[in-house]
Amino acid sequence: MSPERRKAEADAFRQLAEHIDQVMWLLDIKTETILYASPGSAIIWGVSPEELYADPRVWLMHVHPEDRGRAEGAIRGHEYRDDEYRVIWEEGSERIVRMRVFPIKGKDGRVERLAGVVEDITGSRQMADALKSREAELRQAQKLEAVGQLAGGVAHDFNNLLTVMMGYSEFVLETMKKGAEHHAEIDEIRKATYRAAALTQRLLAFSRKQVVLPRLVDLNEITQGLQMMVRRLLPDDIEIVFRPGKKIGVVLADPGQMEQVLMNLAVNARDAMEGGGRLEFSTSLHESRSAKQIGAITIPSGRWVVLSATDTGHGISPDMLARIFEPFFTTKEAGKGTGLGLATIHGIAKQSGGHVAVESEVGRGTTFSIFLPWREGAAEASVRVDGPKKLRGTETILLTEDQLEVREIARRTLAANGYQVVEASGPAEAMWLSQKHHGTIHLLLSDIVMQQMNGFELADRLIPLHPEMKLMFMSGYTEQAVPDHHRTIPFLAKPFSPTDLLRKVRSALDG
Repeated sequence: MSPERRKAEADAFRQLAEHIDQVMWLLDIKTETILYASPGSAIIWGVSPEELYADPRVWLMHVHPEDRGRAEGAIRGHEYRDDEYRVIWEEGSERIVRMRVFPIKGKDGRVERLAGVVEDITGSRQMADALKSREAELRQAQKLEAVGQLAGGVAHDFNNLLTVMMGYSEFVLETMKKGAEHHAEIDEIRKATYRAAALTQRLLAFSRKQVVLPRLVDLNEITQGLQMMVRRLLPDDIEIVFRPGKKIGVVLADPGQMEQVLMNLAVNARDAMEGGGRLEFSTSLHESRSAKQIGAITIPSGRWVVLSATDTGHGISPDMLARIFEPFFTTKEAGKGTGLGLATIHGIAKQSGGHVAVESEVGRGTTFSIFLPWREGAAEASVRVDGPKKLRGTETILLTEDQLEVREIARRTLAANGYQVVEASGPAEAMWLSQKHHGTIHLLLSDIVMQQMNGFELADRLIPLHPEMKLMFMSGYTEQAVPDHHRTIPFLAKPFSPTDLLRKVRSALDG
């Protein structure tokens, strides 16, 4: 190669090295001197090329002390290395750099020089860590979704079974005198079904398949309405404070579910403060034009109404925080918790379009914050419906239920109390019977989750045929949102007792 060609290539290399952000350096092993260092050294290490020429080891002083030995070994090993180090800048900020070292051999095969390329990979590393975190969140969400699907399906089938158990136990008790043989045992069976029903409701809330009847509600009104109940729930050595925010607006949510959230938060705080402490409930309006990171949760931009519960309990360790919303996961002793309280809160928040953020430190307490979308408008007044004075009737009821055992319980209960029951095993049969029936159908009592079409769709098809017919729905769970035009329709949650059924039916007919 001619001297002119060699000089041209050297100039081209120098121009390249001086116009990129990476550091390029060349070290003579024998003399331990820097033969060349590109201007990028000032960007990466905060050390100019002139300083490197004067002291080839000055850059090591900017490497994090824990990484310094490894970095020094890279230039003494006389071999190819590809490592990452932390670099501390003068203002104290920490960066991550990647340094690749290439050995250059002489004619005799021995390493004479080392060439290095150093680049700042802080940005790419942060992006990789963020992506890894998102992937972990996605895997967690997928796991919870899978468990939720299973829990919802189990709860649905279990609610049907509990309805049958409630019904027949009540039928048997009606034929027995109090104090008769086995009366107490059968009554215990009946009570156990109610306890099991409460458990299935928690499963459904977690899996977001609980039937929701939302309306515009003021969280201040709900928290104030539950003050007395919360105080009875917590021991005297726990101070309870309610701090309602001003002008927080309203949210679209099921009032019963919001009460369930408050009670679960109170129970969770009570268990975290066995030696007493302080629990504060507060509400506020959160407005932000950008997303906000709270704990492990990112709250999107927008306007949110926030319900917070802060306790002075023992706190939650970081490894536990990642799992606290998993169903059946609990830090309590065996037999002292179902592990569904926080899972229920998480499910209700998600079903209402919100988020749950947790901030906790071991020994310093925990804050749970439920973010719900702010809605325009005023809170809708709750309608109090007094129970019917009588349970019997003579009206005609079109009963649509695809579970034979549940349908039989409902039919037997209604018929025994004077009602005329037209029994359908599904939507298709219900439509056929409604067309065949010549008299008045006073009430459609339909399950929501059925094959062919759901109960809401069935009602929409039957109303034009029987405009005088009233509606009532029942279900143990639903995957469909309640249509706006059916939000005020009476609803009977499964599992239900024969008495529950009669009261609801009578109220629907009289209403």
